[in-house]
Amino acid sequence: MMDGRSIKSFVISGLVMMFLSLPTHAKTYSIANTTEIEPSIEFNLDGQATNQRLCFYEDKAYSLGAIIAIDGVKLECVAENSIEANGRLMWKKLASSMSKKG
Repeated sequence: MMDGRSIKSFVISGLVMMFLSLPTHAKTYSIANTTEIEPSIEFNLDGQATNQRLCFYEDKAYSLGAIIAIDGVKLECVAENSIEANGRLMWKKLASSMSKKG
C-alpha cells in the first residue's frame, strides 16, 4: 500500500506530466511575402550629429587647426569667437601669408 507521502509525490508527478504534455499555442509569423528593406546610411558633413566643429572648403570638412593654401594664401581653421570653447569655426588668413606693409 502507498503511504500519504508517496501518494502526494505520485499526484504531483502526474500533474507535471499532464502539463508538460499539453499542446502549446504560440503565435507564428511568416516573412515569405515581405519586401526586403535596404539599409540606409546617413552621411552628415556638418558635424552636428557627432558634435564636431568643422570648417568647409570645396565640399570638404576640416577640423580645428587645419591649414589650407588657396592661390598662395594660407588659411587656418580657427574658433570664430576666441572666448568660446565650443563655438563655430571659421577660416582665418594666417599672419605669415598676409602682405607686409613697408
